[in-house]
Amino acid sequence: MLARMTRFTGVGIATALMLPVLLTACSQGGPATAVPASVKLTNCGTPAQQRPGILQVVCRTDDITARKLHWSSWGKPVATGVGTGVVDVCAVEDCHSGLYDTLPIVMVASKIVSCPHGTRAYSRLQYIFVGRSPFQGLPAHQNTSNFMTAPSRPGLPVNQTVSLTC
Repeated sequence: MLARMTRFTGVGIATALMLPVLLTACSQGGPATAVPASVKLTNCGTPAQQRPGILQVVCRTDDITARKLHWSSWGKPVATGVGTGVVDVCAVEDCHSGLYDTLPIVMVASKIVSCPHGTRAYSRLQYIFVGRSPFQGLPAHQNTSNFMTAPSRPGLPVNQTVSLTC
């Protein structure tokens, strides 16, 4: 009886020692999974970057600039950046020299698209002012340029949304 117990115990120990080896061998036999390309953001002609600290919301002007951005969920379908918005209030008012205001801003990057050379990038950027809008009374859907500047000056983004390219 003792010899039979020793034989079963030896088989049990051998099986327990071989199990990790077998599992490791089986798991390495399949094809390697591709790591998805990192997601970037291209803004106003700047090189694509990950988690940018500064974004110019209205290209070719300094009407709205988001600074000191801290991102969460970068690489996910929706990434959120929180920082400080620097806004030229004269973008929509009758003033000549620029009147700047700073306030909290949230940037939301979304709609990941495939770009050339296997890269991926966010193609949509939205901004939300926290607390109050510096453009109080101006509807979010209104896209207007300051009448004191050249007609080619871009206005505020429609619905506080900017389309991005790769």
